[in-house]
Amino acid sequence: MTETSEILENLVTSFARLPGIGKKSARRLAYYIINSDEKVASEFSAALIDAKKKLGLCRICYNLTENETCDICRDPKRSGGVICVVENFSDLYLFERTGMHKGTYHVIGGLINPLEGINPSSLKLSQLFERVEKQKPDEIIIGLNRSVEGDTTALYIAEKLKDSSVKISRLATGIPVGGEIEYTDEITLKQAFRDRKDI
Repeated sequence: MTETSEILENLVTSFARLPGIGKKSARRLAYYIINSDEKVASEFSAALIDAKKKLGLCRICYNLTENETCDICRDPKRSGGVICVVENFSDLYLFERTGMHKGTYHVIGGLINPLEGINPSSLKLSQLFERVEKQKPDEIIIGLNRSVEGDTTALYIAEKLKDSSVKISRLATGIPVGGEIEYTDEITLKQAFRDRKDI
């Protein structure tokens, strides 16, 4: 058996920790970095450190931002009357790309999944309920995945807000059951957004 470098294996292991990156892809990325000139590796590591140091969460919606509040929350053209609840930053980015949502967002940071130890208190749900109480929006759009965890979280939100006057809607079933928003094409996402249903 060929002896391999511990430094190389540490790099491969680091890449493999990233979501969606298997051992094979991690090894390819590691080889790419090693075969690149030093400038590429330096820029890559500098970008990682910069992002980790300078990016934080918006104090209103928990989107990524360099400031206390994100660009969307600060935009006076955005409607504060409609809040779209999303699981993570990548889902927010996809909704923004469709251009369908003119309101604001609330990033809850995951989905309820007791088997994985993710309970409502692990997510930014109490902050959402406080925001609804304070802001009194007209509508909450639940933009979560059509999965057991997504459905559980959507029902939990609807149950908690049932006594408020806010309208609660959910994306239509253009998104297949078990399908993830992150992998949904733009046309399907637009259709699901346009045909959302009250819950």
